Order: sequence, then C-alpha cells, then structure tokens
Amino acid sequence: MMISTILIADDHELFRKSLITALKEHFPKARFIEASSGLEVLENTKVSSPDIILLDIDMPELNGIKTLNLLREENLSSKVLMLTAKTAKEFLFVAKKYNANGYFTKNISPETLAEVMLRVVTSNLFICSEWFSLEFHNGNHFTKVTLPKLNELTAREKEVLSHFFKGLNTNEVAEKMNIRKKSIDNYKNRILTKLSIPGDIYFLDWVSKNREVMSFLI
Repeated sequence: MMISTILIADDHELFRKSLITALKEHFPKARFIEASSGLEVLENTKVSSPDIILLDIDMPELNGIKTLNLLREENLSSKVLMLTAKTAKEFLFVAKKYNANGYFTKNISPETLAEVMLRVVTSNLFICSEWFSLEFHNGNHFTKVTLPKLNELTAREKEVLSHFFKGLNTNEVAEKMNIRKKSIDNYKNRILTKLSIPGDIYFLDWVSKNREVMSFLI
C-alpha cells in the first residue's frame, strides 16, 4: 500500500524538519503535514485524512495521549504511531488502550521507522520496539486497574490532583484554587479512597511515582 500523506506532530520544529528530510528518502511522493500541538493535529485532520500520523506525547495545549483519544472518538481512519521520548511502560499501555497502532521512542532509526510505517498501514497489528515488547507481554495492571480508578475521579478531583502533580503542597493548592485547606483535604481523602491509596502518609509518595504518566491523563 502506498503512503501518500504523513502528518508529523511534534512541538520541536527542528525535529519535524529533520524527520521529514529522513522520511522523504523512503516516501519521495508523500505529502508531509506538520503540527506543533494536539490542537493543530485535530484541525488538520478535519480537512484531510493522513495515511499515518506520527504523534509525540509531550506537546502544548493538548498532549499526544489526549489527542489520540479524541482522534479515535472521531473514528479517524488514520494509523497513529506514537513517536516519543517517553520510556515509561505505562505510556505504552495507555497508547494501546486508546487504539494507537504502534509505540516507539525517538532513537528509532529512519530505516526502521519507515518499515514500521509500511507495516502499520497494511495491518491492524500493534507494533512496538523490542525493548517495549518485553513489558507489553508482562501484563497490563496499569490500564486494567489504575486507569479505570482514575476515570472515577470527578473533574474537580482531577483538578486538585493536577496541582499536586505540579509539586504544590496542600496550602498552595488551596490558595491556587481559592478554597479552604479543609476542602482540599476532603478532596484528597476522596481521591485516596477512589485510587485505593492506603492513607495520607503515602499520598505524596504516590504522586511522585506516578506524576510522569498521570499528569498526561487528567
């Protein structure tokens, strides 16, 4: 199958331009579209349907995980390959749950990336690197257990949690949200219960360990 349109979504212009140069050697007749944020991806896909989207995770305005979820909610037929610097295995599981077609880090060679792109447009397989494959087949506790619990949080509880992920303490969160500290404590207790965190003493430790992935999901 011929790849005629490729959308590259990354907030670093130099990376986008370099990737286009490298991929043109493999897809000389393809049209390349650039996007620097998730919102630009959504805008571009309203007027065109790329054969494949190379999607970074860490982007402004709307990150790659939320962008992927919205693309699938709109039933876009484009194949989506996550191409990112994120190496936490939880990102891999979330990408698979939101129906990405593959997951690779940015150290992939242009030759391998071109081969993967051809494979994903001709199949419904989920493809990831050999390094990630080991984690992928070792179980998926994050999306089976943790993610459903996260989805039980209300919008307000997610807002509270997002401030803790940014490194604020309880007093600072209360000041930021312009509400009483007691209200923040109440929100925190509800979060602890819904996420099955054993107690307040473990909360900050849990926040620290899960900040990298969770902050992209709430």
